[in-house]
Amino acid sequence: MSMQSTGLIGANVDRVSAGTTTDGANAEFPLGTRTSGPDNTEYVYVQAGEAITTATTSPNAVAIDENYQAKLMTTALASAGHELGFAPIGSSIDLIPDNAFFWARVNGANFNIRVSASAAADTYLRTTITAGRLGTASTASAVVFTGVVLVTAASASTSASNSVREVLMTKGRAARSGASTFVN
Repeated sequence: MSMQSTGLIGANVDRVSAGTTTDGANAEFPLGTRTSGPDNTEYVYVQAGEAITTATTSPNAVAIDENYQAKLMTTALASAGHELGFAPIGSSIDLIPDNAFFWARVNGANFNIRVSASAAADTYLRTTITAGRLGTASTASAVVFTGVVLVTAASASTSASNSVREVLMTKGRAARSGASTFVN
């Protein structure tokens, strides 16, 4: 587990802390607090709106709503305008329990996310049929995140369903182009 330094005293972006209700009670920081780290990384403090598995074999893209509740990203949640973030993976914690608090990464470079098999490098990522997993395959209903690209392509092999690849992510706003939905 790597410790990221931030400008916010007491913030450990690798920490997950217990919560008991969905209203932010007992949070270490106000929900929605933002902090930064190296490589232009930005984090937002959120509360899990459901249990989120964070093992390297699990999807980790999350949708962050206006109340800073995080759930695995789906096409419906992306279409509703929820902010894209990523739960920490590869740490000593394999599960973020429902109502727990954590720092979701919402911007930066040189970090890993779980993607679908055959996801292409240098191509915008989009929602897939698996909640929390992004890919590059084009479907009519997928929401495209124009600010998120893979550095290295994911393999097409059978084991690639567990592909973890380095990503570059920049922030932006949602835009519509014809029948497709693009989120930047």
